Amino acid sequence: MMTPLWIEKLNMPPEGGRERIRRYIERGYGASLSTFYRCLLSNDLIGAIEGADEENRAALPLYVEYLTGYAPPGCYGSAEKLQGWRGLSEGNE
Repeated sequence: MMTPLWIEKLNMPPEGGRERIRRYIERGYGASLSTFYRCLLSNDLIGAIEGADEENRAALPLYVEYLTGYAPPGCYGSAEKLQGWRGLSEGNE
């Protein structure tokens, strides 16, 4: 079976964020997310910058490239999408 592109490209963000992003995509909003990840996934750039540590702040372009290029489109982009995402295990695509 082929590895989905969103998993294959998960090496783009920093190592510390990969498992958090994967868990969120697979399991949905119930996964624990820090302020940085909630803001990032909600398309709140200012909040993401304010909530980011140095490594994540420097990697913002990589996160954006990953999300817009490879993550399932329904899992990011607004607060409503973030809160409504229930994970791939629930049939979201």
